[in-house]
Amino acid sequence: MLPQAVPGNRTRLDRLGLALAVFALLLAPLGLLADKAVVPLTLAAAIGGGLLAGRGALPWRVLDRGLAVAIGVLIAWCLLAAAWSVQPLASAALALRIGVLLFALLYLVALAQRLGEAQRRWVRLAFCLGFAITALLLAVELAFGSPIFDLLHGESDSDYTTYSRLNRGVSAVAILVWPVAALAWQEQRHWLTFSLPPAFFLLSLLSQSSASILALGCGLLAAALAWFGRPLARAVMAVAVIVTLFGSPFVADLAQQAGLAKAGFLSDTAQFRLHFWSVISDRIAERPLFGWGFDASPDLPAGDVQPFRADGKVIPLHPHNGALQIMVETGLVGSLLALALLFLIGRRIDRLAPVPRACAVAMFVTVLGIAATAYGLWQSHWLAMIGAAAAVFVALRTRSSD
Repeated sequence: MLPQAVPGNRTRLDRLGLALAVFALLLAPLGLLADKAVVPLTLAAAIGGGLLAGRGALPWRVLDRGLAVAIGVLIAWCLLAAAWSVQPLASAALALRIGVLLFALLYLVALAQRLGEAQRRWVRLAFCLGFAITALLLAVELAFGSPIFDLLHGESDSDYTTYSRLNRGVSAVAILVWPVAALAWQEQRHWLTFSLPPAFFLLSLLSQSSASILALGCGLLAAALAWFGRPLARAVMAVAVIVTLFGSPFVADLAQQAGLAKAGFLSDTAQFRLHFWSVISDRIAERPLFGWGFDASPDLPAGDVQPFRADGKVIPLHPHNGALQIMVETGLVGSLLALALLFLIGRRIDRLAPVPRACAVAMFVTVLGIAATAYGLWQSHWLAMIGAAAAVFVALRTRSSD
């Protein structure tokens, strides 16, 4: 039986490798130009890859059990917290969708770990090609006023719209540059490891994505510190998590007391964020333990606070800060569960070899930086990009280093 089983297993791995190579090729271009397509792309890769990999890759056999339990408990609490939200049924349905997406992403990472060295070479080539195309497209978009976006989505009605609609794409590139940097070192192209992240940071300065610029800058600093060894890498991750998750309410209060919400040197969007972050911080203090309910952010009471913009709401559809969102919606309980999940992710990063670890720490910090300043925590495209980047990071590495 053994001579027959081995070729069959190789065939399944080849099919899985081909599926993940297609996924890797499309990820960066879609992340730049059609961010909502990242969700079906990742789901298709997880489902299709699982079917092609066969019975040996059934989810309950390959999933990281620690992360699976952490995600399951967090989603269970979100479902419970939906009961005291303003719209319990809609909130519970959203929690279930998020749970399905997170488990699909975790399964995609597990499939990437199963690849042999031959299949990983396909994925490396496909991802590098897709990333190179994306870099060229991004440079063209920023240099010439997003002509490709105009072709795909129609012309924008203002200069702000022209550049701001690239924000999600710039965020995607800011995250995906770190797997490329780690791969460059693995392929003995050390100069690319040192030059690519700073080059994309400089390129991001041409965009309107302040969140990506700030986060990628923090990622560069994190990579530099993590380069000096495991203890410093651990310290960087710990500080990033604690400051982001539990420091956000205090930062919002301090910014309000300092009058930064009306500071002329800050952009309009930054002032707007500081304005409603202060309100959200007050709501957190009112219900610190269990929060206001899952996905309750758009319906939080604003009290007598006036909208930052006369024609808008005090609090928009989401807080544009993942830490504030999970604290105000799910309370201290949800925040501690999120902390446990981040801790488990940090432990897995800690096991990596020095250079991949530094790049993974940088990607970790970059994700936290963007999450703390942009997007809703439960936006599917955002979660899909994070999970997809993690799967690519795993797939690009040599099998022996897993």
